[in-house]
Amino acid sequence: MAEPGAVAGVERGRPRDPGNDAAILDAALDLFIERGARGTSIEAVAQRAGVAKLTVYRRWRSKEDLLMAALEHARNPDLDTEAAERSVEDAVAFIAGLLSRPRFRALMARVIGASVDHPQLVTAYTERYLRPRLETLPEIAERAVDSGHLPPGTDPAVLQDVLSSSIAFVLLSAEAEVTAGQIEHRLRSLLHHIGYRA
Repeated sequence: MAEPGAVAGVERGRPRDPGNDAAILDAALDLFIERGARGTSIEAVAQRAGVAKLTVYRRWRSKEDLLMAALEHARNPDLDTEAAERSVEDAVAFIAGLLSRPRFRALMARVIGASVDHPQLVTAYTERYLRPRLETLPEIAERAVDSGHLPPGTDPAVLQDVLSSSIAFVLLSAEAEVTAGQIEHRLRSLLHHIGYRA
């Protein structure tokens, strides 16, 4: 069975070096953040990663395939995403911490900017990364209603809408620096308006 992203018809030589894979994906992600999808090329990625161009093409058929792999690679294994799925408070803290990271905001800005010329990048990132996390919010809202933190009859989708729109607001904000505390304060203020009580 062919390796994911492998180019059909390219003979396999020595086994793939996982170190090369990581270096290529890191380089692709860095260039994507710095230059956007249009300004990133296989040649530039190979040069940044310190590998031959053919080494990149043996792993990914196109720049789009490489960038989608780089976006998947960008997921932070050190982030406790399961903790964010337990309560409204956990979700707020998680989102605030994530959005306070300049590199994450820059990455998301590039993803949004790629929506016209490279819509598949936005689709891939949304489906693989964002949607699974946003889909946990209605369940969190239901638990908050059951525990009395949200008013009876609150539509669970409202929590998803409030937090999603806040994420977009922070990402599109002109402010260069924003702290987790500032983001958390904004999120709590919005939640207060829909009746949330900690």
